[in-house]
Amino acid sequence: MSKSILKSSIVFLLILNILFPIVSYAQFDIVGKWKINNIIGYRDTGEYSLVKDKEPIYGHRLTFRLDGTFLSDESIECPDGCTVFTSGTYALLDDCHIRMIVEDVHFFGLYCGMQRRQKSEIIKDLGIFYIYKEENTIRLIPSNGILQDDKDKMLYTQMLNSFEWKMYDYVWNNTNGSTTEEIIKDCIDVKEQINLSNCKIVFPSKTPELGGLYILKENEDFHYVFYDSYHKRISFAYPKKNKS
Repeated sequence: MSKSILKSSIVFLLILNILFPIVSYAQFDIVGKWKINNIIGYRDTGEYSLVKDKEPIYGHRLTFRLDGTFLSDESIECPDGCTVFTSGTYALLDDCHIRMIVEDVHFFGLYCGMQRRQKSEIIKDLGIFYIYKEENTIRLIPSNGILQDDKDKMLYTQMLNSFEWKMYDYVWNNTNGSTTEEIIKDCIDVKEQINLSNCKIVFPSKTPELGGLYILKENEDFHYVFYDSYHKRISFAYPKKNKS
């Protein structure tokens, strides 16, 4: 490659790096001040909830700047307390994903001893978040960057949240399984409505020892499985038939 072509390519890439964030920011309208449920990167909250507000913001706040940097702080009500500030950079990877890196943290107040942590614990790449919009709220949910996985995760979460156990019948079977896979294997479809061999676990409980719901997918159909950890038993959740 000639020097002139290489130089032109570098200039072109620099122009793209400058223009692309501006286009993305316009699409998302993410630049500005937001209310947020916690300081970015200070605690492991799992996800963040953002609400845009034109009025003066109190409590936890997050500001996305046009230059690709962010500031996460909280209003200072009293110097006797402890206020935490984190700052860093962010990049919109596509229409649905953002990556954030915490590059600095500050503590302000007379009693920060209990809240102060090692900077090395806070300053880090937080990874990718899925941008999920709910009316006036934006949720930033940890993601692997694959949109279909994000959509599936949200679908399964909504299915679990909408589950009403009284709307189902149960036929229990004992289990001594300790892992999700072992527990599911002990589930027996006594009504012969479900082919367990064709089912895939798409939303397992993160803590099987605590019990809870699982979602199995059979082709295009979904099935609930309920695990009672106290009695060490498991059952399919069979939808009750409406009495005529």
